[in-house]
Amino acid sequence: MTLAFRIEQVAEIDSTNEACRLRALAGEAAGLVIRADCQTAGRGRRGRAWTSPPGNLYASVLLRPERPASEAAALGFAAVTALGDVAEALLPAAAQVRHKWPNDLLINGRKASGILLEAQHGFVVLGLGVNIASHPDDTPYPATDLVCEGASPMPAQPLLERFLAAFAPLHDAWQAAGFAALLPAWRRRAAGLGEAIEVRLERETLAGSFRDLEPDGTLRLGLADGTERRIAAGDVYFPATRTE
Repeated sequence: MTLAFRIEQVAEIDSTNEACRLRALAGEAAGLVIRADCQTAGRGRRGRAWTSPPGNLYASVLLRPERPASEAAALGFAAVTALGDVAEALLPAAAQVRHKWPNDLLINGRKASGILLEAQHGFVVLGLGVNIASHPDDTPYPATDLVCEGASPMPAQPLLERFLAAFAPLHDAWQAAGFAALLPAWRRRAAGLGEAIEVRLERETLAGSFRDLEPDGTLRLGLADGTERRIAAGDVYFPATRTE
């Protein structure tokens, strides 16, 4: 059954993910969405800070999946696919919208969003940050925003509503059939598939060919010696975007 979303908006908050997590622990039903005009302690993947000035979208969605917790990472693929659909409708036809594994949205080769999944027993919080009118300059991966890439200025609330409308059927498809239901749409915009990439892990950096994904979303990296590594989490870079 499609989720019934309930959006709560606040002017300022430490972290929408943290607020959503606390509500989940208190027994809140799935479908709660908390959106903030700005965050004072926003966070991204791997413990990174997420800069959160006014004018962009910062929101978190409370989900209570019926599938095993081990499959929850697929929700990030569903989210970026939905966000890609929304972005394509807002941007000029010539704009290149791509998915960077696992769940980053690229517009013309630059990162425009961040998705953070945080799971605990019985629930998942899906955090979403989208650069609408501004983007940071000092990021490990080059960043951009929707307006910079040619979209008309848009408040955060209607963008969130568009995202939720696109995300709901993908969420339902995953609930019914698992990751296989999401993979074709994600692959359609996959950045670097079949090409040379670099994957930065916590303690090492690997270079190789992005061969494909496993049925659970794990990245298959072909190495120069002919072997293959399967990577569940890491940061992907392409040769033209490597930074120190």
